[in-house]
Amino acid sequence: MHIKGLAWALLLACGTLHAQSQQYSMERALGPDAEVTLHFRSYYFDRQNPGDVTHAAWAAGGWLGYHSGWIGDVLRFGVVGYTSQKLWGPLDKDGSGLLAPGQEPYSVIGQSYLSLKLWEQVLTGGRFLVDQPEINATDNRMTPITYSGGNLAGKLADVDYVLAYLNATKAKTSENFVNFVAAANIPGSASEPMWLAGVSGKPTADFDWQLSSYYVPNVLNSNYADLAWRTALSPQYQLQLGAQAMVQRGVGEQLLTGGSFSTWSGGLKADLTSGGATASLAYQQTGTDSAYQTPYSGWAGYTYMIVKSFNLAGQKAWLLGGSYDFGAHDLPGLKLNAAIVHGYDAIDASSGAALPNWTEYDMTLDYRFSDKRWPEWARPFWIRARAAHVDMRSDGDIEDYRIIVNYDWVF
Repeated sequence: MHIKGLAWALLLACGTLHAQSQQYSMERALGPDAEVTLHFRSYYFDRQNPGDVTHAAWAAGGWLGYHSGWIGDVLRFGVVGYTSQKLWGPLDKDGSGLLAPGQEPYSVIGQSYLSLKLWEQVLTGGRFLVDQPEINATDNRMTPITYSGGNLAGKLADVDYVLAYLNATKAKTSENFVNFVAAANIPGSASEPMWLAGVSGKPTADFDWQLSSYYVPNVLNSNYADLAWRTALSPQYQLQLGAQAMVQRGVGEQLLTGGSFSTWSGGLKADLTSGGATASLAYQQTGTDSAYQTPYSGWAGYTYMIVKSFNLAGQKAWLLGGSYDFGAHDLPGLKLNAAIVHGYDAIDASSGAALPNWTEYDMTLDYRFSDKRWPEWARPFWIRARAAHVDMRSDGDIEDYRIIVNYDWVF
């Protein structure tokens, strides 16, 4: 569905709207607690792959959305339109994930929902975002993944829960919602929905946990669990320990792989923080029967990096990382993150043959214009620069560079 008017309206609005002077009149026109969100994004992507294959593009766009307040504390609705427009994108460099295939722009109504709230339990129907470990927006290109169906969420006995029946999903660069067989790139005319459930809790300020599971008939059943515990080692040092476990298997007609399979992945992670500095150490391992399958969203493992996920069959991986917030040096909004992951012992699940070891080096530099020394109109700006190098031994190297500019304007 092409929505050219939406695309150009979104880009034009970024340069012409004046939020502060119009805020009061907008509130009166749209109702109490209603929000209009304008999120502008510019994204440059350049990946050099083995064999002199390049994926590169530069796009601009984002989204424009309206979310009503709770009408009578019972009813709420919203609509969000997304777009990505090409600024630069040679056909021989297709595949960046910023634009539709063929370096084509796209526009779509990605959210259009109605919510009903009763006794603090919220039932939502239509098109909306989902935020679960294995089924989520994966917002790492121009626009997020969204879903269609029904969703019930709330809290019972201090446990947050989500129950969902999803009949379709929209990929990041797509203008169409498709069923979960087509979304997994499985050929044929089969059509299946997804059943999703998730629960999470925070018994104390220092401990939280979550469980999540999804089931697509004849395709896949996948289950996820994690927990995190925090403690102060001293007035200067805080420690967080985390663990996660994932188990999945093919079901029914085994449409995803053509044969029965089951696999698992587990990880341990420690984060030591002092002031603005955090050091991280993690270990991840995946079962030998199959690579961990992620047909619908990004992987939830600790070793989910800029380029690689380190979830091949039999693969073991160590992560060493760190981040630093320069706010302590009178540079609020500036943050540096770097990580190295080394993966080894991966195999080809079908033959058992050993695969090359991988090592990925990542660096991310963020600057948010949140400092009060910036004028108020500039503070929603967020600039991110990312770089990655992947050494895959005999398979070759990958170089990945990205520059992303975000501007979020909420009325």
